[in-house]
Amino acid sequence: MRPRILSVLVALLLGIVEAFGSHQVIVRLENKKENKERKEIKEIVKFMGGRVLDQIPEKDLYLVELPDRLPEKARIAGVHSWETNRVVKKLNSVHGIIFNASNLTPRWYDGQPALTRIGRPDAELISTGRGVVVADINSGFDYAHPALAGSFTSGYDFVLGRPYTISPAALDQSDVAFLDQSDVAFLDQSDVAFLDAALSLAGVDSLTANYIHASGVTAVSGSQLGPQVNQSAYSHATLCAGIIHSIAPDSMIMPLRAFDDSGNTDLFSLAKAIDFAIANHAHVINMSFGLDADSDTVHNEILAAQAAGILIIASAGNANSSAPQYPAAYSGVLSVAATDNADLKATFSNYGTNVDVSAPGVNVISSFPGGYYAAISGTSFAAPIVAAEAALVLQLQKNPATVIPQSTVDINASNPYYAGALGTGRINLSQAVGGR
Repeated sequence: MRPRILSVLVALLLGIVEAFGSHQVIVRLENKKENKERKEIKEIVKFMGGRVLDQIPEKDLYLVELPDRLPEKARIAGVHSWETNRVVKKLNSVHGIIFNASNLTPRWYDGQPALTRIGRPDAELISTGRGVVVADINSGFDYAHPALAGSFTSGYDFVLGRPYTISPAALDQSDVAFLDQSDVAFLDQSDVAFLDAALSLAGVDSLTANYIHASGVTAVSGSQLGPQVNQSAYSHATLCAGIIHSIAPDSMIMPLRAFDDSGNTDLFSLAKAIDFAIANHAHVINMSFGLDADSDTVHNEILAAQAAGILIIASAGNANSSAPQYPAAYSGVLSVAATDNADLKATFSNYGTNVDVSAPGVNVISSFPGGYYAAISGTSFAAPIVAAEAALVLQLQKNPATVIPQSTVDINASNPYYAGALGTGRINLSQAVGGR
């Protein structure tokens, strides 16, 4: 480039120092083969008085810190596109209940009503998900939980491995994403003095309450376990993993921690987690989280995963709304709404034309950190049921993207107000694998 042109470019890029403070931007460069004049990221950032924080170089994707927002003139230097590295936060909370089941076998919850209703016992006789890897982008996992023994393959912690801190400027923005857990306020000591009272306060249905009573478990106070229990995402990943392992016990879970215990992450961490799943040959990715605004960065990574043959499962959301939530609303992503044990739409569940199928998401029992268990609600826990179903179908060398929606139970009559808005119906594991 001629000296005069270079000086003009430098002036354009340096002339952006305003009163906004440092700003994290995800930058995608043009393909070097298509634009041989493209500058390298370090050159571009240096011109702008910033620095590179993190990168996915094979995707020409970089996280950079700048004095201000990237100017439109940056395209001159070979920048293809960019977006703010927005913060991802968790929303929505109601009551749940924790159990001590140390007197039982670790997988005592396999026979719970939510799973028997969808044909888990029959399905297990045909397929267990052997040979299938299910990546779960989530919070921290309890690898030592007895119910999860032998369930994990290699994963990565993108929170501890993050070579930067989330921008304070980004933290000032509105919440843009969240884990779809409808349940983080667990009952305290006074609530669990009697099991019946605890079950009633937690809103546990009669079928699940009877199952819990017959199992002989005891309720545990959330306050007794410590303040971390009511952190937004402390238990989220362990709960999702317990569901996947119960339905597809011979599949392998790829644990990808992108959310901290408070339920926070950022778009670039999500992009890196998806990229890891692609590079390490996951077959299914469970996304029990949602963004209330589209993200080119996340969408492009999902497109790359789909191009690699990976099926994406995502929760439809907990806002009792028909508004689209991402990534569930992206084309080709299997969007999952939540139903209760009577096949009624969960009161909190999203619905609408973006939903593909429904699955149990009310009072689902699963593993809880520290060797405990919990009954909890949210579309977050409907999605891993479908992710596990995908593993069962894949073991049989069938296409879950078509088999799962085609093997559902019609629940329109039970939900006349939401007819056609809960996907093709409530999933049926037994039908999906060719059972009864």
